[in-house]
Amino acid sequence: MFARKLIAEVAGTTILCLFGISAAVSVAAGNGPSGLLVVALAHGLALMVGIYAFGAISGAHFNPTVTVALAVSGRLPWREVPGYVGAQLLGGVLAASLAHVAHGAKAVEAGLGATAFGSGVSVTQAVVAEALGAFILVTAVFALAVNPNAPRGLHGVGIGLALATQILAFGPVTGASVNLARTFGPDVVLAFTGGDPAWSQLPVYLVAPVLGGVLAAGLHALVTSASRRTEVMSTR
Repeated sequence: MFARKLIAEVAGTTILCLFGISAAVSVAAGNGPSGLLVVALAHGLALMVGIYAFGAISGAHFNPTVTVALAVSGRLPWREVPGYVGAQLLGGVLAASLAHVAHGAKAVEAGLGATAFGSGVSVTQAVVAEALGAFILVTAVFALAVNPNAPRGLHGVGIGLALATQILAFGPVTGASVNLARTFGPDVVLAFTGGDPAWSQLPVYLVAPVLGGVLAAGLHALVTSASRRTEVMSTR
């Protein structure tokens, strides 16, 4: 069963990152519609597909941030975290490799959709942007996928829209990765294809999203705990 989960995570992360990267490459290369909205929708829609395709198998994390947040909240055994994260990083590299094959040399020239700080953006700004983006994404995960009272069947749509929303908000700041796999994959492939990956920025994409995701998990636990206490008191 665990092997099936890891395969699902590789496949889902590949779908998410491949279409997100390809949209960013097309926009940057001038081969498709321009605008941040296109990139945001590509990520959001690809995430929806992955969630509905593989959610019943692995939980459809496709993102180390989500995996760590679920583990912190006690909804995923810590012993499974390394396998999940490894599968997601593999999916990110596979996605970037496929995007490179599909788009050719122009993909590298366009930066392979790699996420990096915007012009003049400081480390502090980048940390805040990535943490806030992860916060809204993980909040959607807990509200729509973890909460037993959430509307049935809408979790993929809601979580996909949350990802697209944070890209629209923070894309110009950091690329709005909130996903180490999404950043790591293009950086690795760029390193082997003559590109210029921003390795010095990788720690921000590693740490900041996890901070935002853990904060969202903590807030969800606090709110649901308070809600249960209120229900108990109202029945007395």
